[in-house]
Amino acid sequence: MKKILLALICTMVAFPVIAKDKNKGFIFIPENVVVETVENVKNKSDETLVVMQGKIVKALGDDKYAFTDKTGEIIIEIDEEDFDGVTVTAGELVEISGEVDKEMMKPTKVDVKSIKKLSK
Repeated sequence: MKKILLALICTMVAFPVIAKDKNKGFIFIPENVVVETVENVKNKSDETLVVMQGKIVKALGDDKYAFTDKTGEIIIEIDEEDFDGVTVTAGELVEISGEVDKEMMKPTKVDVKSIKKLSK
C-alpha cells in the first residue's frame, strides 16, 4: 500500500499540469516543458505534446484558428469547452498547450487542450 501511495505522489510531482481531453481522458503536460516555436512544431511527430506562445489572429470556422508567432503561422483547433471560460480577442498574447495533429494531405495543426492569456 505504501508503494502505491509513493508511486501516486511521484506521478503527481512529475506531472503537475493536467489538461482534460474529452475523447481520451486526461493528458499530462510536464511543468518544465519547453515553449516551442511554430516553425519547430511543424516538424514534430504526430501526438507530440507542445506548448506555444503567440497570438490567435483569426477564426477559420469549425473550432479552427490561425495562430502566429515570430516564426510563422499554424492552424490550431480549440473546442469550446477547452477555452474553459477564457475570452480571447484577435491579437492577444496567449499560451496554448496541446497535441500535434498530422494527417495525410493536410497541414499540421495543434489540437489545443488548454489556453491562457499572457500579459504583454
